Amino acid sequence: MKKRVLAIAALVLCAGIAAAQSEDAEFAFFKRTIAPVMRWGENGIITVPKATTLGKANFFLGIMGQPAGTLQGLDLYTTSLSLMAGTSDDVELGYTRRQVVWEDFMLSNLSMDSFHLKARFLNFGDYLLPQAAIGVNAVSLRDNKFESRNDILFNPYLSVTSTIPIFTPKILFSATAVAETIMNENELGTYMFSGGVDLSLFNFLYAFAELQGFNPKVDSNEVLNLGAKLRLGFVSLGVALFNISLDTAETDNLIDQYASSLVDLSNANYIATLAFDIRLGKKAQTR
Repeated sequence: MKKRVLAIAALVLCAGIAAAQSEDAEFAFFKRTIAPVMRWGENGIITVPKATTLGKANFFLGIMGQPAGTLQGLDLYTTSLSLMAGTSDDVELGYTRRQVVWEDFMLSNLSMDSFHLKARFLNFGDYLLPQAAIGVNAVSLRDNKFESRNDILFNPYLSVTSTIPIFTPKILFSATAVAETIMNENELGTYMFSGGVDLSLFNFLYAFAELQGFNPKVDSNEVLNLGAKLRLGFVSLGVALFNISLDTAETDNLIDQYASSLVDLSNANYIATLAFDIRLGKKAQTR
């Protein structure tokens, strides 16, 4: 059994393992395990949540899959299905079901449910001035049962997003910063930071980049995720490359660290998404 399969099984069955290792690149892996399949570039980047929301009475269905290693000569895949709804202009709810499947589409006994809530509390407008939202992802640590608060792992976060039109509102550049932690049994874990940018071209083609697992106070192994999305009406198709490791230089200057960092693709893998929009209400305010 490959190490990647063991890691996925451990995270699916007991997310607490990832919580204990959240000061390094495992935090990014853990975040992808509990994050919803978002509407890339609109209410999220890839796995980094944006402060923008779906909009009142709008629904979103997203499906995601990625390779998960090989066991006894058969390939394994991690799949996710998320259903999200905008209950108001500033609040969205979501549910995600994750399932590890065999290459012949038979279901394994590895699965996980998670629930999501995001509420925007600051909105100065569509462009330039930032929007801010708080949110939480919740996953059960005991048999997928959400019966006791102490058996639920919470991932609270604060997200700030600013969107800038480039010459025209049809070309939008967006930057997002997120501070988050892990909470269980009323105890908070180490604070981690993530960020990302996305570029929307005529609401048709999107490009993304995000950095996960950054903490200026501790040694951390950040990972870089890159992706692109093509949108045709209410259907969108996306592909991303995850777990791109960054070997940063030894310097006190953060800009110099990342400017001289080396990219390692040895642990990177691809992920694909298929998403459907059901727009029954107003559009999300920032597009």
